[in-house]
Amino acid sequence: MTGTDLYLQDTRAARRLRRLFTVERLGVFDRRPAATIWRIIERRGAVIEELRKLDDLRRSTFPSRSIELDRALRELAEEVSRASDDAGGRLEQIREDLRLRGGERVSSGIRGDADGRLLGRS
Repeated sequence: MTGTDLYLQDTRAARRLRRLFTVERLGVFDRRPAATIWRIIERRGAVIEELRKLDDLRRSTFPSRSIELDRALRELAEEVSRASDDAGGRLEQIREDLRLRGGERVSSGIRGDADGRLLGRS
């Protein structure tokens, strides 16, 4: 296998992985059956492993990188960062929903002391 072949495979794997993160971030999973979601997550794991192996092979054989590979890896890193931010936001929303369902309510006023007497409305 030549260096060009390795760069090309590495670049394609990085782009496939970016697309999988993009699909998730855009909410394509929202209305899919759980089994489908798990298959896509497993596929993403397989692509990550493929990318890791290709990167190890490329680094051991050809230590320099191509401009196209650098671009693909940069785009992947940006998409992973966006997906992480979105997942954090969804997690906070789920926490809030669970908190409210668990009996906590939004405060309706200012209460004083331990007796819970209403002192004023906010």
